[in-house]
Amino acid sequence: MKAWDRALEGLSVLAKQRHLLALRDGMIAVVPLILVGSTFLLLGSQKDVISQYFPALAQSEAGQWYSSMCPTILIPFRFTMGMLSVYVAFTIAASLAGHYRMPVLPQGLGAVVALMITIKPSRVPLVEGGKPEWIIPLKQLGGEGLFLGILCGLFTVELSRGVIYLWEKVFPKKEASEEEKQGLSIPSAVAEAFASFLPLLVVVTAIWAVVYTANIDIYHSLINAMMPLEKMGDTVGCVVVVNFFLHVLGVAGLHGISVINGVFFALWQKFLLMNTEAHMAGTPLPVITAYPFYQWFIWAGGAGTTLPVPFLLLFSRNSHMKRIGKVGLVPTLFNVNEPVLFGLPVVANPLLAIPFVAAPITVGIISFLAFSSGLVGRPFIEVPWVLPAFLGAPLCTQDPRALVLLAVNVMVSALIWLPFLRAYEKKLSSE
Repeated sequence: MKAWDRALEGLSVLAKQRHLLALRDGMIAVVPLILVGSTFLLLGSQKDVISQYFPALAQSEAGQWYSSMCPTILIPFRFTMGMLSVYVAFTIAASLAGHYRMPVLPQGLGAVVALMITIKPSRVPLVEGGKPEWIIPLKQLGGEGLFLGILCGLFTVELSRGVIYLWEKVFPKKEASEEEKQGLSIPSAVAEAFASFLPLLVVVTAIWAVVYTANIDIYHSLINAMMPLEKMGDTVGCVVVVNFFLHVLGVAGLHGISVINGVFFALWQKFLLMNTEAHMAGTPLPVITAYPFYQWFIWAGGAGTTLPVPFLLLFSRNSHMKRIGKVGLVPTLFNVNEPVLFGLPVVANPLLAIPFVAAPITVGIISFLAFSSGLVGRPFIEVPWVLPAFLGAPLCTQDPRALVLLAVNVMVSALIWLPFLRAYEKKLSSE
């Protein structure tokens, strides 16, 4: 028990680490934008589906109008998910600044400026024979620039802290005199804006010097450095490792998905954008483990692939377990499984920890093999996580065969959970 308590204590400390919290909160903050962009992507990417399954509709006047409108419908997608790095730089810097009790808005804006400076603009005519105008590649502000956006957010706040610390060492703050206290007060927003001037000037100057004086292309250097991680990230080995650690954290009572998201969410979203761009270009989707792969085929019903668990609990002869099944049935259907995790409980329960870890790893391997062999179309659309899995799976892949894979995963998960739930039922009855 002492070793278990020490492990829990260590995991709790890790979960409260401010940089991981900033990553988690910053990424979660942009989820509404991702869902908005994904909604327009869903609306604007049905041209091929209609042509394949409803040819008569595709040839009709309404179908032809829809086909011509698809590029226009996709514009909100390009300004949400297509510029995701900008928003992530802001939210992560703002979140980290909040943990340090620094001005939030100036730090967020400073991170955005730092990110923009890493991109070298070009001057080209937008129309033939027209006057050259400054443009920047939008692609670098999307999924490919996500890690750079994260780094700019963290770098801006940490360098600003260093500048403020040195400034206060050289010029210590003096306590205001009575006359000054009675004078006109300066609005806090104004004071914060002026106080942020020097730190952000140093941040912007540092980034500018690296990119334009030292002539270092931070964006492409980071892309090259991330290539090994990308290859590792889209493998069945990574699926196993991610789900193992995520669910071990969950057994410890931590929200494992949030912790793991702080490390991998940006990569999974980049994978999603890669698949989205490939779909829009009409080329094969390059990766399997985009974020919807985990959400709809592994975490169905929540962490632990718990979608079948409340249904199994309804047939339990133990009144407590049956009650948890009734309470958790509807929430789990919408991927909220806390009533099950803390009601049975699964948390800190060595017996139920086994299926909680084993089920997602097993269905993860099955799902990866199904996608890699071409039995199911790969995911390329983000679908709101609160939808039931039987809607999310086919919507994210635009492939009805995803329902078959989901059904297989649910049955496999039920078979893994069932003997342990029965053993737990006997244990409760004996007590």
